[in-house]
Amino acid sequence: MDEIRPAAFFIGESTALDFVNSVAAPRSTEFEWLASGDDVLDWLHLAGLLSETERSALAQPKHETALERAAADLRTFREEFRDLVHLITTEKQVPPDHALIAKLNHLMAQGQQSLRLVASGSDDQQIALKLEYDIASPEDLLPRIAASCAEFIAKADLRYVRLCEGSGCTLFFNDVSKNHKRRWCSMEVCGNRAKAAAYRNRT
Repeated sequence: MDEIRPAAFFIGESTALDFVNSVAAPRSTEFEWLASGDDVLDWLHLAGLLSETERSALAQPKHETALERAAADLRTFREEFRDLVHLITTEKQVPPDHALIAKLNHLMAQGQQSLRLVASGSDDQQIALKLEYDIASPEDLLPRIAASCAEFIAKADLRYVRLCEGSGCTLFFNDVSKNHKRRWCSMEVCGNRAKAAAYRNRT
């Protein structure tokens, strides 16, 4: 019997890393959260990259074929970006001439952007000016996620991008803890399992 797919993991402390983690093997069984167009809409909504209004508009039957094509494009781009994240975990930087830099610039150039005043802060009393990619069709999804990946490369402290140390785990995270000693995607998924294994070895 196939194992039931769990809820998507949002443990990366970065939308870009959560995107990479949208396919993962946290317990040696691989799960795909972008398997279909509907999956893509659900995941982007949970990730805060798609409003409920945008999600409902793209879920209309007229977008079905284009949405499945966009899902395939997102999966392809995700694996290209994963290779770059693997490089970051070892090199702690991104070479300015890396091929994906040019691709990110190309993808972002495809989207239509708008400046908007939006609420910011937990109390929604602060107003910020934000540049956002407009979503009119499934083809607009890739520029929006590409922008998140580009922002991560430009702004994150890449020294602390790590792959979970859990056996067989494929989840990445940005260690934003105070002492930068984080080792696991989460204690619930891999940390407790590793501690239990260490205890068994000691006893």
